[in-house]
Amino acid sequence: MTSAYTADPVFEATSKQIAYLLQQIDHGSVALPDFQRSFVWETRRTLELLRSVMSRFPTGTLLFWRQSDGSSDFAERQFEDAPVREGKADELVLDGQQRLTALYRALTPASDEMYFVRLEEFLGENGDVKAAHEVDFERALFCVERGGKMAFDPNDTIWQFDEGAFLLSDLDAFDEWLDRFARHRTDDVDEERVLKKSMRDVRNAYLVPLRSYGFPVVSLPSSTPLEAVCNIFESLNRSGRMLGAFELLTARFYPGNVNLRELWAGAVDQYEVLQEFGVDPYDLLQVISLRVNNSAQRSDVLAKLEPLDIREHWSQAVSGVSAVLDLLKTEHGVLQRRWLSYGMILVPMAAVWSEIRALKPLPRGQALERLFQYYWCSTFMSDYDQGANSQAGADYILLKNWVKDGSARAPGAVAGFHFDEAVLQSASVRRKSLHAGVMALTIRAGAKDFHSAQALTTARMVEKKIDSHHIFPKAYLTSQAMAGSELLLNRALIDSETNKIIGKRSPSDYLEIMRSSYGEEKMSEVLESHAIPADADSGLLTNNFDDFIYSRSEAVVALMEAATGKTVDRAVREPAVAPKAS
Repeated sequence: MTSAYTADPVFEATSKQIAYLLQQIDHGSVALPDFQRSFVWETRRTLELLRSVMSRFPTGTLLFWRQSDGSSDFAERQFEDAPVREGKADELVLDGQQRLTALYRALTPASDEMYFVRLEEFLGENGDVKAAHEVDFERALFCVERGGKMAFDPNDTIWQFDEGAFLLSDLDAFDEWLDRFARHRTDDVDEERVLKKSMRDVRNAYLVPLRSYGFPVVSLPSSTPLEAVCNIFESLNRSGRMLGAFELLTARFYPGNVNLRELWAGAVDQYEVLQEFGVDPYDLLQVISLRVNNSAQRSDVLAKLEPLDIREHWSQAVSGVSAVLDLLKTEHGVLQRRWLSYGMILVPMAAVWSEIRALKPLPRGQALERLFQYYWCSTFMSDYDQGANSQAGADYILLKNWVKDGSARAPGAVAGFHFDEAVLQSASVRRKSLHAGVMALTIRAGAKDFHSAQALTTARMVEKKIDSHHIFPKAYLTSQAMAGSELLLNRALIDSETNKIIGKRSPSDYLEIMRSSYGEEKMSEVLESHAIPADADSGLLTNNFDDFIYSRSEAVVALMEAATGKTVDRAVREPAVAPKAS
């Protein structure tokens, strides 16, 4: 009886011997997709791999992707030190490049490194072959650089015979080498016979696996969708440098004379803000996909974008992201990446930038006001917390018309804006987008350095190690048995030196230190620049945490309303209940 669960496998798994894999590399029938990073293993890693193979230990699975009749649209390249071959490879290696390259360099004469094995290290005192756990592999395996400055010549057979050092790239000539080695070591026929037998036993136990060891190879069919390959590849590389959709498209577009890697390098050179804010080059592809297909979904980026789209829209995408970031930084308080509420929100904003730039000065200014109203409304509506790609697509369709014509339908975050002050009063710093938005709002409103009373700048934030710190210290609140130390409203951008002064002190204590340092007026000016009320009723001077949260909430809500152009629903504070008369 056939079960419903016995469907055809989605991939094929086979075992391939090292000798066959090296032959495939040499002939060019297996190659690397061009998005793969270069060989980075140190010699130590190669020696560890050789040890595992010689000991017959598991060394992981290889993942190949079959190509259809050599007609792949992917740019590919040969393995490092492998000969250049014409034509397309039959398979591309998605996982296993470092291991295969290491074995190719160690077991063929292609590289500048020479890997040797001291055969006698594998023999015990009685001449028997040692078990793998008994072998001192740190002495048994070593590497020297071909042509390096050494006290000996590793190519000299006399040195090799004296050391008992066999060059692993000469495995196919082992028997010939052994005959010469044995004759060099002894003139006695019986001793030579015993020596040869011992060396052959070592070969069979430890050198043969360097040819016969079978790697499990999983082969994806050529019909595997590009998005699936991207998902697989990203999963395999979580512990290393992430390689994903941008790298895949770099390889796919290369034959179409579009070099994404060079385009990105040029963009970073031209616009420092891209690197400063850690922009992912894939974001630019999403911007282009919005402009071309009204979608930022990865499936559409991978399947629908064409080289022509990149040529037509790349410069607009780059200038759009750069310009939006520049205005967020200079006009809206987003001085650092950490204070950007959502990275994905840059995509629809950048996608409409060229349309805004094409407007005349007066309507352009109005369009920019609407663009950043959208930013602040989206920040406080938390629209990008989930389904960010879908949200970007839905917003873009409305945003591109609304920024140019305010009477057009606005994106959902603007048209349906609703925020309750009670949410702000109860929010913790774990609400990252809300936290970033509030901190940026205070910078936008003119927040000053607590230590110098100078306006906050990117350079000053880095130099003074300015970060989000407690206003009512956590230790103080704990000592008073009061909860809420991690409330968002209990945070402000404070330099490290001032934060040390605050320490565990109550607000009234450390504010007295500030007052004595630069006077009442300047102290109040600094506090108010961070939307921290410092009047007698604010709770700060009297160490009343509840009063402080409510008074600061009012100050922050005022900033939110100014940025969003919307009204925030105000929270109603319950009046204190007077004690009953006895």
